[in-house]
Amino acid sequence: MLFRRPAVETVLLMALGLADLASTVVLYRLGLIVELNPVMRPLLERSLVLFAVVKLLSLAAAFVTLQLYRARDEDFCRVAAKWGAIAYAAVWLVWFTVGNTM
Repeated sequence: MLFRRPAVETVLLMALGLADLASTVVLYRLGLIVELNPVMRPLLERSLVLFAVVKLLSLAAAFVTLQLYRARDEDFCRVAAKWGAIAYAAVWLVWFTVGNTM
């Protein structure tokens, strides 16, 4: 099941995570943002590579979990990934717009 083509919702969730990773690294290096996530901030301040590795591992864990559980309940995984993507986008948008104006 892991190597089955992922659902569109899963791809969207992963794309948002990768876009977040890329934009955070670029904008942080340019000095335009601070990381607002209290879990990820210390990692980013210590090392961009460490931050990227942890972020990629968390995305990989979510992907593998969704892919494996899909065999048991595909509808649940589609809904979970869809709402996960919506929540991710909402948090990202709020933190990116409101958070970096503080």
